Amino acid sequence: MQSDNTTATLQSTSSKKPTSRSRQSRRSLSSYRCGAKIRRYKYLLAGISTLFLLIYVFTWFHIARKSTEHEQTLLELRKQEIAMSTIISKLETVRNEMDVLVQNRIPGLLPLKYDEVITIDDKYIRNIIFTLARNGKKRNYEYRLVMHNDTLSVVRPVVEILLFNDIGIQIGVTQVEYMDASTGTERSALYPDEVRSYTSSIDLIRNEEPSYFLLAVSEANQVSADMLREQPGDVISP
Repeated sequence: MQSDNTTATLQSTSSKKPTSRSRQSRRSLSSYRCGAKIRRYKYLLAGISTLFLLIYVFTWFHIARKSTEHEQTLLELRKQEIAMSTIISKLETVRNEMDVLVQNRIPGLLPLKYDEVITIDDKYIRNIIFTLARNGKKRNYEYRLVMHNDTLSVVRPVVEILLFNDIGIQIGVTQVEYMDASTGTERSALYPDEVRSYTSSIDLIRNEEPSYFLLAVSEANQVSADMLREQPGDVISP
């Protein structure tokens, strides 16, 4: 009886030993697989991190290069602006000096400006406006002159408009005629306190751009008293 129990115990022990070993083996295999999977995740994470790092470094260098190029471009533009400003200032200085030389050589010469009222207030001339009209390649130089007789006498102003180029050579001339008056008068005389405007064009004798003008003002013979008596309605009281 005791022998049978001993035998049963040995069989039971021998049957348990293989079961424990198989469990340990399975645990070891599972741990190995888990470790391998963790290592793969680590490698994958390291690869992704390296990739992001490379992308970041490349992007940083690209932005830094673009920023440097942008700063260099701005610096070049600034240098060009400074150089242009200096050139313009020098040109203006040279222009002013040339104006002084030309005007000193021809007394009474004035710079010609378009679409701007140029006040004269000298010898019956109040002001003048020049206009440049373009028709394709053709240029037409027009003027509007305002006269005023602020004296107590009847006068006959004779006015010539002379145009000059940038070095003071005459390139155009015209005489203001009474037919050019905007009021449509048929007389050349200006009565006391009379204001009259004239509009016409100036023909050039040389195909150049005018830069200066000169008003040559003289006075014809005085109007006779008989003429005043013949046209009493035209006289404007001061």
